[in-house]
Amino acid sequence: MSGFNNYGGGRGGGGGGRGGGRTREDRKAGRRAAQVAKENKKAEDEARYFFQQVRALGGRKPPQKMKSQAELFGTQGTAGINFKQYDDIKVSRSGTDCNATPSLDNYAALSGVLPQYLHTNLTDVTRMSYSSPTPIQKHCVPLALSGRDVMAAAQTGSGKTVAFLVPLLTSIHRLGFQAKQMPPNSTPCLPSALILAPTRELAMQIELEAQKLTFQSPVICACVYGGANARNQLQECAAGPDIIVATPGRLTDFLERDLINLSYTRFLVLDEADRMLDMGFEPQLRRIVQNSTLSKDRQTLMFSATFAENVQRVAQAYLKNDYIFVSVGRVGSTTSSISQTIVEVAPNACDKRSKLNIVLQLNLLNVEERTIVFTQKKHVASWLKQQLKKALNVTCEDIHGDRSQSQREAALAKFRSGRCQVLVATDVAARGLDVDGIEHVIQFDLPPSKEEFDSYVHRIGRTGRAGNTGRATALFVPGYEPKTGNGGLAGPLITLLKESKQPVPEFLLSGGGGGGRGAGQRNPKQPLRDVRGEQQQQQQYKHGQQQNMQQQQQQGGYGGNNFGGPQSTHLNLGGGRGGGGRGGGGHNSNNFNNNNNNNNGEGRGRGGGRGRGGGRGRGGGGGRDRGGGRGRGGGRGRGGGRGGY
Repeated sequence: MSGFNNYGGGRGGGGGGRGGGRTREDRKAGRRAAQVAKENKKAEDEARYFFQQVRALGGRKPPQKMKSQAELFGTQGTAGINFKQYDDIKVSRSGTDCNATPSLDNYAALSGVLPQYLHTNLTDVTRMSYSSPTPIQKHCVPLALSGRDVMAAAQTGSGKTVAFLVPLLTSIHRLGFQAKQMPPNSTPCLPSALILAPTRELAMQIELEAQKLTFQSPVICACVYGGANARNQLQECAAGPDIIVATPGRLTDFLERDLINLSYTRFLVLDEADRMLDMGFEPQLRRIVQNSTLSKDRQTLMFSATFAENVQRVAQAYLKNDYIFVSVGRVGSTTSSISQTIVEVAPNACDKRSKLNIVLQLNLLNVEERTIVFTQKKHVASWLKQQLKKALNVTCEDIHGDRSQSQREAALAKFRSGRCQVLVATDVAARGLDVDGIEHVIQFDLPPSKEEFDSYVHRIGRTGRAGNTGRATALFVPGYEPKTGNGGLAGPLITLLKESKQPVPEFLLSGGGGGGRGAGQRNPKQPLRDVRGEQQQQQQYKHGQQQNMQQQQQQGGYGGNNFGGPQSTHLNLGGGRGGGGRGGGGHNSNNFNNNNNNNNGEGRGRGGGRGRGGGRGRGGGGGRDRGGGRGRGGGRGRGGGRGGY
């Protein structure tokens, strides 16, 4: 009988055994306590290892950081860059005394300003081979060298990384490497400069560019990011790096453990700031920038491909009040330098095997070209890599969220070095991936909705970078079938093709599934607007000549009650993500009357949207907003009436 009355649990009689009479909550608490103890032990071991490495390295570069010129630069060069294309790109500045600092015409003019190693690495034809600065560099480099805080909007591939690394390295040179002068045996890492990026891939890309610019110099750069073994990164930090490139999560962890201290940091860069805020990193950013030891007496630069107006407002908290706003029109990803081809796929034959057959039958993938193929799903990326290997006998790698960080790094290294010709990727690689000489981008799967159309632009932006030529091919499935139809993209796609002077396929024009509703991206060559309003002094540049910027249209807007300047416009006829906004201009709904249906911008449109505003006066935007996506301002009643947030 005893065998049937073992209520105490486990495998023994009446309360012995594994259960021991403990409740489920007790067992869960025990497991949690064991996990916490394990994590604490790991943290203690890592801290002990860090200070051992501090004593061992003593300010010397770790061996893995000592790369040869061939490893760093390879076939580096600017051959094929279409510099003439830059002549048509408009750049605007705004802010106090924004035009007191002239733009930079060529890097030869900085030969006596930059450290010698930096000028050599930047301009030597066997290294980075820069002679003429890109538009963003023409303005941001001299502004930053003059000591101003800068918020800059320019697309990926326009030279943003060099635009902030050149003044950053010059600033470190002027500081005299203060971090390395600290006692080495017991102090945390004390960098002179900090660069924050939203993703591991972008952080590693920035570090690579920094290594190129600091070649044969005493400057040390470390890269800190999550998803990888912390010990390797701690070894880099133990060398006393002058620059740390980091993602917010891992950096916050090291700061809280006092392995990194920002007391000596005098230069801060936030790259792709909009994405960091979109990804929910704002709490970590505030802890890093406002609540850590980071000095208020610092210079801050913020860069992004887009700076929606609500993002600008949040970003202002990290900058001095007199910062300069620089906005650059697009070059490359929406111009004729990229040949775009849209291939129709029948709705009844749009599975992955049918799409692969189209790619093979039409010879869309040339094995002689360096190509990135984008898919929407991770398992499709893995499958497609294997199929392309078999069908074309081509070296092929894949990167996506199911691959470990080391696997992703190895795949990217093979692709960069030329040992791999084709890279299959999900959107994890769409932003921040900068590989020289990508000739072709194929979108095996298009983004699933109009609200995600920006992904199309970011994907094709992997080719044609910095004015180089390239081509992009997309497989388009007409109609609105859930998970397969691309009809919602037809409108913005038509607009983009026309703006880029690309042929528009007849099947798109004749009802490819979206008509023209919601088209209207911002004019790619027009700069974004400074949210502080038009009372600031502004200037536009074209063909290297200064021209007066015309006043923006003054309709509706956020209302000057909260955001500077009377009736600041947000008509936003080509708006990226803009328009409407999350705020409103105080509680006076009359400020929003003129907004109805004026946010014609494609994207996710934070103004307008599907709007409950307009009619109900809860945030403007009104109507369905002819191009604004789902909208956060006006849209669902999150804007307006909230006192201008």
